[in-house]
Amino acid sequence: MRKGLIVLKHNSFSEDVPIAIAMKALGIQSDKEILLLCAGNTESYQETFAPNLEESSRAGVFTVYQAREWLGARVRSIRRPTGPRRPNWEEGLECLQMIVLTHVPVHELNLSHKAIYVATMCRRVLMAQEDASLVDDRDYVGNKRLEL
Repeated sequence: MRKGLIVLKHNSFSEDVPIAIAMKALGIQSDKEILLLCAGNTESYQETFAPNLEESSRAGVFTVYQAREWLGARVRSIRRPTGPRRPNWEEGLECLQMIVLTHVPVHELNLSHKAIYVATMCRRVLMAQEDASLVDDRDYVGNKRLEL
């Protein structure tokens, strides 16, 4: 959460990405579909999530292409020694495909599995915002990485 909005934060982006723009870049174009994926049918979650959709329209992002273009402009560039710079939408698409949530597989540029995973995390944030008892315990042993 940043300023009352849910954001996607990653080291490869120069700034936090509003969740609605991230979902559009992942291939979910319809605002209603984004709302249903992230907030479900629960009215209180939908009301809490609505400002996130307004943020994407304020940024002028309405299509998948515009979202990838917006995202690509904020990707920290990976220095490649050969060839010219690629278009912004291609940079944004590659970042979503190869860098963000690398454990979720992408087959033939189908980012729908990543979109569902992000929507699930978004819903967990909405649930935790409404009921603080749903927040996971950070010290739980399952959340630790063990060095062998």
